[in-house]
Amino acid sequence: MTALLDTNVLIRFLTIDKNTKFKGVFQFFQDIEKGKVVTELKLIVLFQTIFVLINYYKVPKNKIAEAILDILKLKGLRIKEKRVVQRAVEIWDLNSIEIIDAYLISCLEKDSNTALYSYDKDFDKFGINRLEP
Repeated sequence: MTALLDTNVLIRFLTIDKNTKFKGVFQFFQDIEKGKVVTELKLIVLFQTIFVLINYYKVPKNKIAEAILDILKLKGLRIKEKRVVQRAVEIWDLNSIEIIDAYLISCLEKDSNTALYSYDKDFDKFGINRLEP
């Protein structure tokens, strides 16, 4: 069975929430790391986690990126297009852009024949094919 991860589980783990539930979530992630538990991380949950960590917990972007990249390496964690997501987190970490924009850039990097319809001229500095409708 593959179960889905919710944002609150990731937040509790990444913020090292020291309440009584942290011990369980820490063990849970150890089991994911070893592959004893298999979970799927949906992109919407990943992006919501990043949003909450930045806006509510005020975690620095580089710390979030480092933690997310580590989580993506866990043996029991499944995520669609893992390499694209890893690249998106790297782009986001190194640039002053939103994670969604970094994800779009990462998607476009893997296929140079694809274009992005956007009015945002900031995409141009990444050498992607941006078109305006």
